[in-house]
Amino acid sequence: MDTSPPHVALDDIIEPATLAAVLRHAGLPAGRVEVAATGPVAAGYSGARLTRLTLRVTPRGGRAAWWGALVLKEIAPCQGWLGAASEDHKLREVQLWRTGLLGALPVGIETGVLATGLAGPHTAPMAGALLLRDARRWLLADPLTAPTPGSAFLTRLLDALARLHAVYWEDPRLRDPSVGLTPARAALLLAAPATVAARLTAGERNPYMAAIPDRWEAFLALAAPDAAAAMRSVLADPAPIVAAIARLPATLVHGDVWGPNVGIMPPARAAAGGRTGRRLLLLDWALATAGPALYDPLWLAGTWHALDPRQLLARYRARLTRHLAARGIRVDPVIWHGLVDAAYLRTVLVCGESIGHDVALGRIPAARARWWAARAARGAEELVAQACRRPAQSPIIPSSDRFISGYDQSFARQ
Repeated sequence: MDTSPPHVALDDIIEPATLAAVLRHAGLPAGRVEVAATGPVAAGYSGARLTRLTLRVTPRGGRAAWWGALVLKEIAPCQGWLGAASEDHKLREVQLWRTGLLGALPVGIETGVLATGLAGPHTAPMAGALLLRDARRWLLADPLTAPTPGSAFLTRLLDALARLHAVYWEDPRLRDPSVGLTPARAALLLAAPATVAARLTAGERNPYMAAIPDRWEAFLALAAPDAAAAMRSVLADPAPIVAAIARLPATLVHGDVWGPNVGIMPPARAAAGGRTGRRLLLLDWALATAGPALYDPLWLAGTWHALDPRQLLARYRARLTRHLAARGIRVDPVIWHGLVDAAYLRTVLVCGESIGHDVALGRIPAARARWWAARAARGAEELVAQACRRPAQSPIIPSSDRFISGYDQSFARQ
């Protein structure tokens, strides 16, 4: 069932009539709606402008007025560092809904979006906006601290991601250029040295970006020489890797699944009757792409360092296998290993500078950074080797046992 929110003209998105219609579409009592107050909301690195709208709603029939809050997210093409790096010319957060692509989201996954709007033609919009639920009460209390590996929350999150990826597995709509998904190359190079240098040269003032070049050098200095050389090679010329990844099955990837973008919502009434159970909230689809499913679950281990990536992928694989089997799809082991290699490489290409910084701050041991670098380098080599239909002969890590022990030992020292 299509659950797409209303799409309206941008100028009308916070008009009282629109707000009343949006509330009714969301199943909330609505009548006369007034915006009683507005206030800014911190927007992170996206460059978007967020405003909290405090609403006074007077339902029909003489019922008592109630107060609520929504968040207006205003966006512009290629806005900010991530908008430019991800080549967001068409405002994909709006297009994902306007085209109906996100209307097929599995039950139990919510985005918080209540309405969308564009200014200008949808092929070349000048501006856009999303009207969102105020999600403060549903977000994680400590989003930067990893959940317990066996927790019900992590199990729910991995299962939801597996259901998402199974639904959109090799979906032909992912190739529709009107959606404007992040290009495969851009998805790998969001925080690459060359990407960052171009933004800084253009006058970018984000203090986080200014620190990225030094953090990259710190990460590469921690890596084994062969692994560092392999990473520099991919960063300088990602074309062979992009071509190899294009041979793998693609699905809809959120692209930025980490603590601040995740929450748990209470049960709601299902469209077919009954209750939905608790729902996973996935905010901020600005980096959505069509690519390997494992990008999303492995990103969790790249930011929640207490999670063992191998165990995380094993738990996710069991769930993805079950959900794909329900659609009659089976993933060949060779393809699975290619997806794993792509995900390790992408995690390091985007998150390597952050991993190096975490070592400098004492949050993780240096051995962990060396492990990630080596595993990503191995992934790069094996991706290209598989694309060329020849076995990889890695000069970096001759034994997979040595690869695994490096990660285990880094955990043991914590």
